[in-house]
Amino acid sequence: MSDKHQVTLPILGMTCANCVASVERGLSKVEGVDAATVNLSSERASVSYDPDKTGIPALVEQVRQTGYEVALGEASLGVIGLSDPADGARLEKALNAVEGVLFSQANLASERVVVRYVPTIISQSEIRQAVARAGFRLAEERTLTDDPEAAARQKETSHQKRMLITALVFAVPLFILSMGRDFGLLPMAWAHAPWMDWLFFGLATPVQFYVGASYYVNGYKSLRNKSANMDVLVALGTSAAYFYSIFVLLGAVPGHGYFETSAVIITLVRLGKFLEARAKGGASEAIRKLLNLQPKMATVIRAGMETEIPAEDVVIGDVVVVRPGEKIPVDGSVLEGSSSVDESMLTGESLPVEKSAGAPLYGATLNKNGRLVFEATKIGRDTVLSQIIQLVENAQASKAPSKNWRIKFPRFLSRSSSLSRR
Repeated sequence: MSDKHQVTLPILGMTCANCVASVERGLSKVEGVDAATVNLSSERASVSYDPDKTGIPALVEQVRQTGYEVALGEASLGVIGLSDPADGARLEKALNAVEGVLFSQANLASERVVVRYVPTIISQSEIRQAVARAGFRLAEERTLTDDPEAAARQKETSHQKRMLITALVFAVPLFILSMGRDFGLLPMAWAHAPWMDWLFFGLATPVQFYVGASYYVNGYKSLRNKSANMDVLVALGTSAAYFYSIFVLLGAVPGHGYFETSAVIITLVRLGKFLEARAKGGASEAIRKLLNLQPKMATVIRAGMETEIPAEDVVIGDVVVVRPGEKIPVDGSVLEGSSSVDESMLTGESLPVEKSAGAPLYGATLNKNGRLVFEATKIGRDTVLSQIIQLVENAQASKAPSKNWRIKFPRFLSRSSSLSRR
């Protein structure tokens, strides 16, 4: 029997508790999933599953079928000498086998490989290491994004802003003209002109079917999964007002049109989603601040020479040099030198800790006054700082345990109730 794997998926598009329940219910339907817990504030889904029965692609696809998206990262890496189709196929196979990689495609003409991945499961540094393990050599370029998940959420915020602006362009004139006609503020020649209703129709239609298209799509996906979220409500309510107004416009039924009602409702909901997306962008600020503690570059000794490389390219066994005033890039053990190190970011203790040969060092701590040479022993997700970040993410994704409580009445109350029934 294989061990259970636990992963964290960054979810986009959730707006309410019903969205959380829909995602949890959808993920729980996947064969092999043992438990799925979704946190609305951090927009993270923590999933425990059996890797022999399912995998990350199936989980991501299930989230999409539920009506939501997973924040993905994309890396475009230059590979030296990638010109043979067999080599391209071998590289794609090696990358697709890495947990967290959803898609990879090698381009022989440009000698590049494009990789789409889940940033909470694998980093671009680990992807480059996988390319190296497959026997390929990467170009010396750096195309990584500092925080792919933050970039995906920023893209979502920009999309919501663009939809909101589009809705305002059409809905505000529609609302002003409609209210002006209802309250007698428009010239009589305008108020009762037949073209006025057609103008309302022309202003409301882009809002209904362009700005509001996502409500129809997500509402359909929600109903397909036997649940109803806010998108279903918005689509149902605005469609009732819009199509009733069309019948009035065509003279099929008598009454008053409500084109402005459907347009204003969609605009207000878009405003709420934009404000929510912008607010959620700061929900992971603590994690981003922890990530910013890590230095970007590291000095290693290779072939007898000191070479400056990106900190994420340090491998276990590298000999790293840290000068006074520099941050320690990865965890390790001191080989040469002595110094005092500020470890307050880990311990909260303001006094520096003396370090000499054999002493442990921790990534993102600050070397104060001496030159240290140490051997890298932990990198990437194995460092102490990365473990802290993982604990914070797990805490954000977890929920407080709930229990079913039974109310126990005093004995005399239960006796009196039984007498009353007699």
